[in-house]
Amino acid sequence: MKIKFITPFFYPVEGGMEKHVLYLSEELIKLGHKIEVITSNLSREGKLEKTDEIYKKIKIKRLSTWFKIGDLSSFFPGFFKEVKKSDADIIHIHAYRHPHNLACLITKKPTLITTHWPEYKGLRKKWLDIFIILFDKTLGKFLINKYDRVIAVAKPEVKWLENKFKIRKEKIELIPNGIPKEQLKQFNGNNFRKKYNFKLNELLILYFGRLHKSKGVDQIIKISKYFPNVKFIIMGNGPELNNLKSEGRNIKNIKFIYGKITDKEKMEAFNAADIFIHPSHYDAFGITLLEAFSQKCAVITTNQGGLPWVVEKAGLIFKDNDLNDLKEKLSLLINNNKLRLELQEKGYKKVKNFTWDKIARKLELVYKELLNKKI
Repeated sequence: MKIKFITPFFYPVEGGMEKHVLYLSEELIKLGHKIEVITSNLSREGKLEKTDEIYKKIKIKRLSTWFKIGDLSSFFPGFFKEVKKSDADIIHIHAYRHPHNLACLITKKPTLITTHWPEYKGLRKKWLDIFIILFDKTLGKFLINKYDRVIAVAKPEVKWLENKFKIRKEKIELIPNGIPKEQLKQFNGNNFRKKYNFKLNELLILYFGRLHKSKGVDQIIKISKYFPNVKFIIMGNGPELNNLKSEGRNIKNIKFIYGKITDKEKMEAFNAADIFIHPSHYDAFGITLLEAFSQKCAVITTNQGGLPWVVEKAGLIFKDNDLNDLKEKLSLLINNNKLRLELQEKGYKKVKNFTWDKIARKLELVYKELLNKKI
């Protein structure tokens, strides 16, 4: 099969959706399919130099972008021509409420959309929230029902699609995020501890991810002073880096790690850490939870979006913006070694069901079903 993905951003841009498309592409190529990704010629910081390239056998075409809305949305009108002239067997759109959602109206090829559950209530400007309410009730509802299949990445998203857009249950597929199966091996956390001078018996609490207001990382800084005998690591890059550093500048048990972070160092950090906190105000899924599970790191996350569904009984969940609840859950894990070990094992067992090779095979079956219907 020839499969065309259309997504607002792609490699070398880093993010959950970008990883989703990249890893799916790699696994589908292993299954014998040809993948082309149509995307913006922008990163989150500016314009990318390369317009077309082949990366890991993925054909990437970056189109001229007229404008960008925030960090997540970009308008590259060349996608109209790319869809119309395409010889692909499948057109698969990523991200809902984006201009390229119109693709389903200009082709007779089977079309799918992975919405990535963008329900960021209270995290946008008020005028944008009002616009989204109106859009969802009108054009959004019309467009999303035009797709042959709508893909949800988390089980609660399925209900959201059914209730909000009245999509028939048989048109919705649950195909979650995942990790490469290679990440199930245990990385050497001692390398990370030695590099940053952490003692081998020192309790480490990690945040890894994008440093953005939506991720709620300031909640970690606010409670860190209550746990002076453990070390907090805030690891990642993003627009909130300087603000977070400023907020944590006088707290001795916080260390910031940023700049170039390799995949190997990331996984060694997960392996080195005893507890991973994901304090996000909203995530459709939260791939970093799986990465923590893969390295047998106990997890605490918020009750927002798809995060509780991903974690279930393999971690602890606190009420977002409730610092007392976060303090209690963290104190429980710090002081109860037996519970910590129990959650580490539950997480590792759970993550084995979320590898991209398994996920890609499930998506392949959906593609084949749609093609058979078109014949």
